[in-house]
Formats: sequence, C-alpha cells, structure tokens
Amino acid sequence: MQILLVDDEQEGRSFLANYLSLLGHQVTECASGEEALETYGRNSFEMILSDIKMDGISGIELVQKIKTIKRQLEADVVLYTGFVDLQLAIGALRAGAYDYLTKPINMDELLAVLERVQEHQALLHENETLTKHFDEEIKAVTQVKDRELQELRRRVAEHAGVSTLGVFSEAMRRIVQQAEQYHTDRSLPVLIQGETGVGKEIIAKIIHYGTMDNPGPFIDINCTAITPSLFESELFGYEAGSFTGGAARGQRGKLDMAMGGTLFLDEIAEIPSELQAKLLRVIEERSFYRVGGLKKIKTDIRIVAATNLDFEKRIAEGLFRKDLYYRLKVGQIIIPPLRERKDDILPLARMFLQEFSQRRGKHFQRIGGSAARMLLSYQWPGNVRELRNAMEWVSFMHDGVELEETHLGGLTGKTVVGGAKDKDAVQATPAKSTSTALGDCVDDLIEQTLRQFNGNKTQAARHLGISVRTLYNRLERMQKRQTT
Repeated sequence: MQILLVDDEQEGRSFLANYLSLLGHQVTECASGEEALETYGRNSFEMILSDIKMDGISGIELVQKIKTIKRQLEADVVLYTGFVDLQLAIGALRAGAYDYLTKPINMDELLAVLERVQEHQALLHENETLTKHFDEEIKAVTQVKDRELQELRRRVAEHAGVSTLGVFSEAMRRIVQQAEQYHTDRSLPVLIQGETGVGKEIIAKIIHYGTMDNPGPFIDINCTAITPSLFESELFGYEAGSFTGGAARGQRGKLDMAMGGTLFLDEIAEIPSELQAKLLRVIEERSFYRVGGLKKIKTDIRIVAATNLDFEKRIAEGLFRKDLYYRLKVGQIIIPPLRERKDDILPLARMFLQEFSQRRGKHFQRIGGSAARMLLSYQWPGNVRELRNAMEWVSFMHDGVELEETHLGGLTGKTVVGGAKDKDAVQATPAKSTSTALGDCVDDLIEQTLRQFNGNKTQAARHLGISVRTLYNRLERMQKRQTT
C-alpha cells in the first residue's frame, strides 16, 4: 500500500517507516499535520497513519481536514497516541478515523489494522472498476462461448478455494462428501455450523459448485453487516416509490440476484428477529414479495446458512425462531475446530507454506520435527484461517528448506521483527497491551449504549457521535474476538 506516515517525533516515525517498508509498503514520511495535508493534496495514498498529539495540526484535526478533500478513492486514516484516553479514542472515530492504536504500538494489532485497511481499499477499488466498466463487462460476458464459460467457472472455483481445498483428515473427507451430496438437491436448505475460521464459506461453495455443472450465481450476505432497517430491502429488494430515498426504478434484492444459484446467509443467527418469519415463509413457499410490491415472485434458489453461535442458546433467549432453525437444518454440517482435527494440521501447514513460498520465491519444502510438535501442540483458536496466516507470515519473514521451531516464535509470543533478538525484539503477543485495554473500554461503552437504547443501533450510533457503519464494523470485530 501507499502509506502516508505522520509523526513529529523523528525516532519513532523512522522505526515505523522501516517496519512498514519491510512488509512491502511504500511509505512517505511527514513531520507535521501541515506537511501531511500538502503531501496528501499532491499524491494518492491508501492509508494515513498519524500520531494524534502533534504541534500545530493534531491527528484528529488532520482527519477532519482530509475528509473535506474530495477524492474518488479516500485514504483510510488510522490514528495512534501514547495517551490511554477513552474520550480521545471516541473522538478519533467521531472525526472519521478508520481505526486507532495506542503507543507503544503492538505489532500484531498493527498487522491486523493493515490487513483490514487493505481489504477495505480493495473493495473500494473493485467497486470503482465495476461502476466504470459495468456495461462493457455485461456485453463481454454475454458474448463468451461455451468453452470460455467453462474456463471462467474453473477460475471462479479456484478463486473460491474449491479446487485447491486441502482435505486430509477422515472428518473433513466426510464433510466434503456430505457437501457434494447436498449439491445434488437444490431444494434442500443446509445449515453449516462451526467456529470462526474453520472454513464454513468454503464448504458452502462446495455445496454450490459441486461438479461445476452450471451452478449459477453464488450470492452471499453477511447478516451482521447490514442494519435491520435496510436488511429487508437488501434481501427482498423493493419496488419504485416504496420509501423515500430509494432508487426511482426500485431495486432487485439478494433473492433476485441468486435466482438459479445459491444464497449464502453468513452469520444467520444474527438475522433481525422481525425478518425471521418472512425468511421462513420464503423457504417453505419458495416465493416472496418485494418491499412495496404486490406481485408474488417464485424463487429458484438454494439456501445455505452458516453461523458460529450457539443456536440453542439464541432460541432460549428468544432471539431466534425455533421453527426457522429446524427448517434450516434439514441439511446440516458441523465442522469441528482444527484442534480436534490433528490429522489436518501438518498437511495444511505444508500446503500453505509451499503455496506462499512459491509466491515469494522462498524455498520451504518440509516441516522439521520440533516445528511439527509445536504446530500440533498449539490450540489454533483462529482455526484454519490462523494457520494459513501463520504460514504466510513465516514465508515472509524467513527462508529455508525446512520449517524450524525458531520460525514459529509467534505461537508462543516470541515473534521477532526482522530477526532481531533481546532488546531489539518486538513482542507480537503481549499479555495485555494498553491498546487492548482501551479497546475493551470502548467495547463496554458500546454495549452500555446499546442497552440504553434497547439494541437500536441507529440511536446508539447517533448518541456516540459515530456513523452506523462504524458501529457495525466495531460490533463485528467485537463478535470475532468473543468467538475466538
């Protein structure tokens, strides 16, 4: 990424710049908010990383001024400070910052923020490209011959991870076989349950793609990422004039877009309670009405849902309908966590390590005995996703033919940036950083505010002085931390 680094303290700024450069980012340094504004006006950046407390323009003032500069693609601003102040953190989010950190900066937290910013910027670029070239893309796709369509499907499957899925344990072989069997009957709803990171979406795509015999579109919807007020129109679509602010010609919903294919409802346990009865009716009657519509629309879709939450607990708390739960689990797949699938750990680690080594021109081919024992003894709370990320990090930081125990220091909190030791080491996983403690305070404040407004996220966001999108992003991160 192109990163603009702003800090009036030269030593800390240089350290951060060197570290970000080691990660492959292009870093431009500025010693003040005024210099940063001038530099940002002349150049394009995907991320701005700035100290809050600076002489002249502060980090929060910098965010506010940058937001007034109209750009087709805005940079995401991440602020950091050495002052553990809850109000300062809330003020940063209120000003429009994408996230914040506290000094001394924890490298694991910085890496996580960099990953989120990269994903967000990738989505912005993709949306811009699709908007610019939508008509041309549609015309090109309609002219593709049968042979080219098959190649396109193969690439889509490969991108989805279906064609390179590593299945090594008997438990995962049975799950994949079960998913392939579910593929043969599109009328059968399927519920996938498992912890975060076990691969629920990959299994959903196996159910969808099957043998690649014209599987149709795969449309996914994250039930936690959409406000309840928008969820109904997002799922069902709406007719023209249904409500103020809607598109003049109405809009197709996810059910329309999934016709002939699969609708994947991720985090289904979080679907708004008022829509659960309507979803149940869609599944049972295989038809629906758009918001504001009078015409019943027949559906031709496969419903696949996934969750990492305890359904029985949600039902007992009155947050999820029992009849919808039993209707969704006509077809059910439960994916065990990686710690219970020891036979998968080493083959998956080897597959990921070789994949990333080839990508980066490294030479890793096998896993040594001590490294294997460490991989097998670790509990992998983030499951396959965490294992994949660990191998990617190893391939970036190290090189060799054999993976050694020293390469895996991050699993015990001893990761060393750039191979440094002792006083130059940067601990990757401290017991409790000040940033984590501050984050917990913000989480508590959000939970208290939601209780105050009986769960109304729009009112809670307004009270906190942040956008609804920011609130939802924060809630999603809170949920991920709780489930892992």
